[in-house]
Amino acid sequence: MAEDEADVNFQGYVLTNFPTIIEKILRNLPFRCLNSCARVCRVWEYAVKAIKARRKSVCWTTLETNNNVEALAEEIKEYIEQLWIEPMQCLTFCSTNLFEEPIKVPGMHTRRCPRATKCERMDIGNFIKRALPKHCSYLAISADGVVGTKSDLSKTVEIESEKALSCLMLPKIEDFDLYSFTVDIYRYANRMEETNFGSFSVDEVSTVPKDKKVKAILFFCDEPFCPPEIGYSLLQHYGDIVVAGGNVDNLICPQKCSNDPRDSLPSLMCIAFCGERLHVASAVIREEVTSQAEVEKALKTLKDCNFPEQRSFAFMFACIGRGQHHYNIANVESDAFKKLFPKTPLLGFFGNGEVGFNYLPKFGKVSENNGSNTDRPRPLPKLYHAYTTIFCLMALE
Repeated sequence: MAEDEADVNFQGYVLTNFPTIIEKILRNLPFRCLNSCARVCRVWEYAVKAIKARRKSVCWTTLETNNNVEALAEEIKEYIEQLWIEPMQCLTFCSTNLFEEPIKVPGMHTRRCPRATKCERMDIGNFIKRALPKHCSYLAISADGVVGTKSDLSKTVEIESEKALSCLMLPKIEDFDLYSFTVDIYRYANRMEETNFGSFSVDEVSTVPKDKKVKAILFFCDEPFCPPEIGYSLLQHYGDIVVAGGNVDNLICPQKCSNDPRDSLPSLMCIAFCGERLHVASAVIREEVTSQAEVEKALKTLKDCNFPEQRSFAFMFACIGRGQHHYNIANVESDAFKKLFPKTPLLGFFGNGEVGFNYLPKFGKVSENNGSNTDRPRPLPKLYHAYTTIFCLMALE
């Protein structure tokens, strides 16, 4: 018995006094388990911090189902629990038919009556928000269809009818930040009617600090009408940036992301991607493009930017008139992208109007117009489209 006690004491001594050994043991655990281990003692806390600091990869997944929404919800929960990184931002594209179907989940509150605690009903947005860490910023939209990439990069998919979602998880990365803000488009539309002048001030709505370098803004509107001055004002205000997105069915926007102190629901959500080490490019697939060869030719312009692909991700915002109905074959545009960018996850949706333009900087080349509000304003491109697809590529050095 004395020998057994000595062995236990020796093991305890090793596990609390040798950080190298502790790190080797803990480094195979997902982030939730690591957070639990960090509470054991000060040495384990330091080891966990060191492990998490090295995990800077981007994570993603795409899930779909025909009927069993509860099973899909369990897959989402299991995926988040097994995440390697600790997500600081989660961006989700959800099919509207999934968002509109309530999910039955076990009740969180204990009551005297067991029947009353059987289950709660919530939409998929609230379910994901509950499953994520409290400090994780959650932003999501729903649209008619979803574009996504399997978590092992085995394939990309364009899901136009089934219930599905795709998620992008971003950890805390040095010199890389996301800021979200919302716009009440009817407030600004009424102001323009009253003054007969297009008056949209980005400073009134933006939450981006003045010292941050904005590289791209994703632009999602859930109303059929959006004053075009808003998108063009973003381009003029921030200078050399990409604006990309489109019209969606719903903004799944928690209060945390809304900059409007009122209780009114937002009608437009913008997500600003910031950082000196972030590189962005975008390309438009025009309405007249009808074959995979033509799609590859258009996307080759993105490939020619020569962005590093190790920590890259991309977005695809397509018109509901494209996809399988346009090509008579499924996954034409996403397959063309994967062929050129096999290591880059692609996520997005099928919507009712696209926002974007061709923006193709070369990696390592300094832009001539890299400031905002310059005396020499950049020529404004055609920003709003129909029956097109917008691709937006982002890469972190």
